[in-house]
Amino acid sequence: MNSATDKAPGGVTVGRTLAAALVAFFLLAPGSRATAAATPAGLRSIVDDASKALGQAERAVEGRDPGKVSLLLQRVDELLVSFQQASGLEALVKAFDEGRTAARGSDMAAAAAAVRKASGLMSAVTDYVVLRQAAETSRSALRAADVQDGPAFLEALDRFDSSILAPVLLARVRDARDAVARARQAMVRNNMPDGRARIADARRAMNGLAYAGALSRASFSLAMGAELLESRSVIAARDQLQKALRDLKLAAQVGPDDSRPALEEARAQTVEIWKRSGHAAEGDAGRLSDLVRKVDAIRLQQPR
Repeated sequence: MNSATDKAPGGVTVGRTLAAALVAFFLLAPGSRATAAATPAGLRSIVDDASKALGQAERAVEGRDPGKVSLLLQRVDELLVSFQQASGLEALVKAFDEGRTAARGSDMAAAAAAVRKASGLMSAVTDYVVLRQAAETSRSALRAADVQDGPAFLEALDRFDSSILAPVLLARVRDARDAVARARQAMVRNNMPDGRARIADARRAMNGLAYAGALSRASFSLAMGAELLESRSVIAARDQLQKALRDLKLAAQVGPDDSRPALEEARAQTVEIWKRSGHAAEGDAGRLSDLVRKVDAIRLQQPR
């Protein structure tokens, strides 16, 4: 196998085209107009601004001006509120709950409506979603609803839900806001040491949000890489593996200590496959699929 097996110049964009198509699937999903103002780029901007403001607070809390720290923390909280509202995470959690309730009550029309609602709502948070799994399982849930198959619907809905893990994302935002509130209380008491500790808690929560997104993107890129390598689209596969490597590195950097060894091992194995992808060894696509399962297992261990 070598790069000549890819059709130039189109082969190099295969992975990107597939990823873009999956994003478009959700952006055009029924119900997505309700969240049209919220976009992945918009949410990235909010998170970046919140992280910068928190960084300023981290530096300021080393000084002697609790008022300045409190103002910076107020800005962080405002941005976190903006993210919480624009992301639609609370409505997304509710949509999945509504789908389960409707299916258990044999109201499959309402169950299908809940899936369509969730598909539209998640368009803003695609940076945190395993896109292929979300697309496939949402369609499976709708097919099951059409034929009135409640158990199949619930199984597909659970997998759709786990492709997003909205409760995890929402928990990290709430953790960050709670920590910011406690830090501001510490500033009222002029307790700089406690303020530093609470700001560190806020940073860990925001890192947790980044960790969740990195794991989801890594899972998607590894799965796409496996599929493309299996179909001998080497250049496109290498592109996806490079994306997976970036996200595995980020996840190892910002995630909990107990997940770091497994993520570093997964990254090392991905590097080896990436290096020899032009002359892939027998079973490399299968090895990538195994890594997907390992990364997904780590994703599902995140606290809610």
